[in-house]
Amino acid sequence: MRAVQQQEERLPAKAAVHQARVTARKLRASLRILRVRELDPAVKKLQDALGQVRDLQLQISWLRGRDAALLQARKRKLRTAEGALDRALRQWNSRTVPALLQASEDARQPRPRKLSKILRKRLARLEERLEAARKRPTTNALHRARISVKQIRYLLQVAKDALPKKALRLEADLKSLQASLGELHDADVRMALIKNRPKLLRPEREARERLAKIVDAQLARWHGQKVAERAQKLL
Repeated sequence: MRAVQQQEERLPAKAAVHQARVTARKLRASLRILRVRELDPAVKKLQDALGQVRDLQLQISWLRGRDAALLQARKRKLRTAEGALDRALRQWNSRTVPALLQASEDARQPRPRKLSKILRKRLARLEERLEAARKRPTTNALHRARISVKQIRYLLQVAKDALPKKALRLEADLKSLQASLGELHDADVRMALIKNRPKLLRPEREARERLAKIVDAQLARWHGQKVAERAQKLL
């Protein structure tokens, strides 16, 4: 919680937005582990507001030198998103932070067995989503897989001191897969943005095809080597 607050005075700078968003995700993982799920929607609201700003910042950076009209349109949307972030931060400080402080007094660290159960359940879901994306790599299926990858990675980071060291080796695989899925997602967002700009769309489609091959290879590896299944057994 303090880590989020440390970024506040630097918002909406790109690095601060990114770091605060990652930290909010880790906080949500902590709430899941500590079984304080009733506060998750409030933290997610801040995370979503940060995400809207971050996505537009990335789009604006990409559009510079490519399309002036779209660039200005995204800048206008960014101003609106920054206003929404300001409102979310006010609610965060006035309501969410006090609620988190109160909850922290009653929260109990779960036993390692409970942590392992939580992660095994998440890994089973990840395995299902990766398999669905491997068989039918639609934008939605890939996005769902990416969400599961991030959830497990942040759970591992938050609970690492209470987990078997062998299980933590999974994080390197998760980081690589998250990066590839993230780049593919960004390409899909850009393609939707420039769908009426054939000159921009053509090279972006080619780049997307290259990224899709990388992701396909990674999904095939996870399937063939049963990475998620083996990780469950280590827990």
